[in-house]
Amino acid sequence: MDSNPTTDRIPYRRHRLAIALGAGLLLSAGAMTGCSDDRPSSAEKTPLGQQQGGADGSFETIEDGKVIARINDSPLYQENLEVVKENLGAEVPEDRLVSRMVELRLLANRAREEGLDRDPRTQARIQNAIDNQLANAYLVDYMSEMEVSEADVEAAYEKEMDALGEETQYRAMHILVDDEQTARDLIAELDDGADFGELAKEHSKDTGSGEEGGDLGWFSLDQMVEPFAEAVGSLEPGDRAEEPVESRFGWHIVQLEDTRPMPKPTLEQMRPELEDSARRDAINDMIAELRDSANVEILSSDVRSMVERDGNGSHESNDKAEAIGGDATGDSGNVGSDDTENETSNETDEKTDMDGLPAEPLKAMP
Repeated sequence: MDSNPTTDRIPYRRHRLAIALGAGLLLSAGAMTGCSDDRPSSAEKTPLGQQQGGADGSFETIEDGKVIARINDSPLYQENLEVVKENLGAEVPEDRLVSRMVELRLLANRAREEGLDRDPRTQARIQNAIDNQLANAYLVDYMSEMEVSEADVEAAYEKEMDALGEETQYRAMHILVDDEQTARDLIAELDDGADFGELAKEHSKDTGSGEEGGDLGWFSLDQMVEPFAEAVGSLEPGDRAEEPVESRFGWHIVQLEDTRPMPKPTLEQMRPELEDSARRDAINDMIAELRDSANVEILSSDVRSMVERDGNGSHESNDKAEAIGGDATGDSGNVGSDDTENETSNETDEKTDMDGLPAEPLKAMP
């Protein structure tokens, strides 16, 4: 049984700046064509108002698109197929994929015939999906033209080093057993001159370190369970704890071998994260400029108070970017997959916090 008291935390984690093109948009081009002309007039002020009705055989087109099929006069484009293949990220036979896309279009058209495209909630999902896709496209284009200077990287590195501070690492040995009496018996043997490493190999439940004579290697105190960390931190190099230490793993016999300042990562080791951080800062600055220059009027007092709270929190942390919207993932997980059930948009609606927002690139930024 491997009962190492360390956690999975590492002193320095590397993040990747991800632009997540939402899987819910797999068939946005195909699924959003042909809304009926008798939709509510309020839709004229949204992207829905730019679409053509399907009743007269006219459908929204992809400019310069290559038509590979027609479903009751509704064109299916090669571009529709390529977007789905790109987003699936898996090898799916093209004929099967086209077949699924045809079925999806037929179902979508039946929904239009029954007036489901005029449901406000459905229209909201479509509008959010359009906003999401355009936001994705803009951010991808924005980042492709973004240049991170060496000065920016070096400044970010210095900032990270200042924040990292001077942390101490410890190298310790331990023997882990099930009960206090066994631990005290082993401490008595050590007091009589027994070899720590040999006892660890013979008795320690922590087989990982036990094979190394109890050696845990270098670690930070916050990587260890609290009772063990407190015991290690109270010792001087070369000392052994006089009393056994109890943790949720069992009873430890602890001996501190040495301490050292934590080695700091070099600029080159951190370069990918530093460049990501610079890009993230640039995106946040750009979004802040957009908001500052926009005329945004929040009509509901309840929503206004929530936006204000969210705005205050966003200045304190870059972990979550601001966005306003709703469910954008839709039902497209059913397209191009094997004959298994997939998550639906109803399940997406149940997500909390920022998970249901349409601006996927913003949500994915670390």
